Amino acid sequence: MNNPTTPKPQPTPTAQDSPGDRRQVAGVDTGGTFSDIILREDAPDGSSRVVIHKTLSTPEDPSRAIAQGIAHAAADLKPAASLHLIHGTTVATNALLERRGARVALVTTAGFEDLLELRRQDRPELYNFQIKREPPLVAAPQCFGLRERMAYDGEVLGALEDAEIERVLDALEVGCDGAPFEAVSVCLLHAYANPAHEQRLGRAIAARFPKMHLSLSHEVLPEFREYERASTTTINAYVGPVMARYLHALEGRVAAERIEILQSSGGRCELEFAARFPVNTVLSGPAGGVVGAFAAAEEVGMERIITFDMGGTSSDISLCDAEVPLSAHAEIGELPVDVATLDVRTVGAGGGSIAWVDAGGALRVGPRSAGALPGPACYGRGGVEPTVTDAHVYLGRVRPERFLGGEMTLQAEASRVAIEKLAAELGLEAEAVAQGILEVADANMVRAMKVISLEQGHDPRDFALVAFGGAGGLHACRLAEKIDISTVLIPRNPGLLSAQGMLNADAQRLYSETFLRPLAELLREDDASPNSLRAAVTALSQRARQDLLGPGAVEDASLRYEYSLDLRYEAQSFELNIALPGALDSGELQDPSEDFERQHERLYGYRAPGRAIEVVALRLRAFIPVERVASAQPARASAAAAFPWEDIRVGFRQGRLSAKLIARDDLAEGCEFDGPAVISEYSGTTVVEPGWSVRVSQSHLILTRPDAP
Repeated sequence: MNNPTTPKPQPTPTAQDSPGDRRQVAGVDTGGTFSDIILREDAPDGSSRVVIHKTLSTPEDPSRAIAQGIAHAAADLKPAASLHLIHGTTVATNALLERRGARVALVTTAGFEDLLELRRQDRPELYNFQIKREPPLVAAPQCFGLRERMAYDGEVLGALEDAEIERVLDALEVGCDGAPFEAVSVCLLHAYANPAHEQRLGRAIAARFPKMHLSLSHEVLPEFREYERASTTTINAYVGPVMARYLHALEGRVAAERIEILQSSGGRCELEFAARFPVNTVLSGPAGGVVGAFAAAEEVGMERIITFDMGGTSSDISLCDAEVPLSAHAEIGELPVDVATLDVRTVGAGGGSIAWVDAGGALRVGPRSAGALPGPACYGRGGVEPTVTDAHVYLGRVRPERFLGGEMTLQAEASRVAIEKLAAELGLEAEAVAQGILEVADANMVRAMKVISLEQGHDPRDFALVAFGGAGGLHACRLAEKIDISTVLIPRNPGLLSAQGMLNADAQRLYSETFLRPLAELLREDDASPNSLRAAVTALSQRARQDLLGPGAVEDASLRYEYSLDLRYEAQSFELNIALPGALDSGELQDPSEDFERQHERLYGYRAPGRAIEVVALRLRAFIPVERVASAQPARASAAAAFPWEDIRVGFRQGRLSAKLIARDDLAEGCEFDGPAVISEYSGTTVVEPGWSVRVSQSHLILTRPDAP
């Protein structure tokens, strides 16, 4: 096979191929098995050309696969004057999950050194009194108390003396157990209300240790809730040096004029911002897929969708109700990460998830994955354990000769051996075991879909399922049937949709300010007051303008603002984020009480008219929209409904049935047909289950169940 990780030689430029104003922009998504590249070339005459490529990931150094993949894709294009790279990365995520971060010191207000150890005193398993929790990222000897104190409203209760700063600096210089610190996290009590002490300490640390990664809580997360603020700030410090080294390596390997990183919120940011605040990228991986799926759905007039991204190691599921969903709270490996993220649920079920038998003799699938190396047995790279992909190959749902457009031929015999070995262990027929692997994987994913829909007050029957990722189309119809969804959208190039989403991501920054005041009081307050909502809106918008347009920049029509409030009933310990319509920096603030109570009733089943509502925080999403790039090349136009296909036998739940094998490139715009069918393309395979129909629209596949209830 042609090795997809080997770059083609670049052609020598000729006079007519002169780079001139020819520019390239690349969206790159690194996954556990494959790294996906979409490279778009913009010519001076306004025309553009897109090249797609999938290459096996290099987990030991993800930048190597990226550089090789871009070179491979660029070999099919003319030389360009510049390259703009937009990259979704799991480097920070993996460093956190695998505990491979930096050696961090934590500085807190004296008496709060045990903040990370004490946590919230909740247990992941309520009735398990022997639960063993992961140790905190910073051990007790690496925590230092600073004698100072701020009140909740920012009043200085205990002054910070110069001698106290020097004492802490000396302790940081000594290190711990003979090893120096690589990063320091500073989280002083109520620094969100008054950051003066953190700022003084931060300046002193930067002066004494200029190469140390410094994370200050009022910069990382200027919000109340001390433990969550300390955890998020410490995670930022923990992954900071790892991320900085990776980004430096990426700059060295890829000759790009500009590199931007996708944030967990689905917006892109400059390289320098990602290096300083890498905590904003810990859920960068799934974000591109949600952005890409929502853009693809809009192209065919769909607004209410459940996104389903099934890759090699896991599946990511999100719900979009006319907008991409943002959440201010997330958790990774029991650690709270209170930065804005897309609301995505991850399940340890992907194409590389390994099937195994537990101690009770039951069939299980995942969360352990074969990854890129050795990969599923059918990859022929040393893997011998059966995976979800092997089950699909055994059942004829994935065609070995068409995988990655023929660039990588799968070994069906290796899948058969792996499945039959597991079948012998279970005492079942191999066909039943292969179907069982798919059923168990489906069950894991259906649970997550119900959590994000039914448990949030949404009826999945009102939504379409947008399936993508290399394995998304293999399970889409099966999952839709299990949660009563009647419409499925399979975008063009589904295995590269996350990379496509990065090209459609806006330049974005997110800001917040804690209030903790009654809503009625804030609505009555004079706009001229320094503590008013209007003053906070003005301050946040000025910061956004400087960050996104540059210091001293004047207002620009390209910069958009979206404001929202975190609201709760008085005495509640949780809040709901409610959007505020209009331009708050110039318009009149509208009372959001009715919107809050309506949302509260939808989620919790009741509202409490007359009960006081409290404003917890003001939030601002500032962004510069990018021109949307179509998620696919237009399907060929044809007046003929006929298309070439082969008759094959495929394993469905109903047994082995005759099905059409179709190349997606042979399907014209407007083409319609009934399943069962297997539709193959470069980046993925779509299985149309019996009882489903297919229509091609805007080059996307729309699958429907005519007999759906």
